[in-house]
Amino acid sequence: MRTTSTHRPFHAVRLTIAPRSVRELCLAYLPLMPEGAFFSHQTAAALLDVPLPSGQSEGPLHISVAFPRTPPRGRGVIGHSLGSVHGDIVDGLPLCVPAQVWCQLSGELDREDLVAAGDHLVGARGREPLAEIHELMDAAGTLHRTKGPRERTWALPRIRFGADSRPESLLRLLLEADGFVGLEVNRPVSLRRGRMVLHPDLSLPEHRIAFEYEGDGHRVDRRQWHLDIERRDVLESEGWRVVRVTAHDLFGNRDAFRDRLRRFVTNVDIRGTKVDIRDESRG
Repeated sequence: MRTTSTHRPFHAVRLTIAPRSVRELCLAYLPLMPEGAFFSHQTAAALLDVPLPSGQSEGPLHISVAFPRTPPRGRGVIGHSLGSVHGDIVDGLPLCVPAQVWCQLSGELDREDLVAAGDHLVGARGREPLAEIHELMDAAGTLHRTKGPRERTWALPRIRFGADSRPESLLRLLLEADGFVGLEVNRPVSLRRGRMVLHPDLSLPEHRIAFEYEGDGHRVDRRQWHLDIERRDVLESEGWRVVRVTAHDLFGNRDAFRDRLRRFVTNVDIRGTKVDIRDESRG
């Protein structure tokens, strides 16, 4: 038991193989889990595949109990005693319900990432919802005295069904903040007289404008790269303008991307759509 070849993530827990994921770490802690306690906050979010900023799902496990119970303490654990805690067993692990997890994240994430988390929970074309928007609203109302009330108030009306990824959600928020209203999320577009249907990440169908986010997977996956080219060619052949957005645009040099958007707005007739690309350097 004292050999240095074992891994000791928690007091009284010895493993021959180091946990390789949050789920494996939670399974290792399960024998120590107090009755009525649930994995919560970033830990529950990671188990639910909620997209989080880099590093947010790493570190100690978050575990919550109902007040006034004393939360668990010790190496590798952050305990919480909360006024309202409800949970279920999901894949063998006790988790707080998704709507409560979203509210817990409001004290940890910025408001844009809170929207992205909400977008994930309410589902998409290829992803079943984990929570309905009214459940998020109800939970926010019940937990109005907990951390992050302003972030929840800002995020709730901006959560939308249909986003496939965190970058898509963040891109939508960026475009909306710059005055692009009426953006559709993965709305089907019928092309080639109905023989083909595509789902642009974001679009203004009335003006035939599509915004496509292209992460690294689109660059290094040869098949995906060819599919992206075909998608763009088909859209443009039917009069659509396609704006390709990369991780560098969204997370690297936003100023350059905003300049490109300004030029795009200047060159494309989008009368009837409110577009106000503000110069933040002038306040």
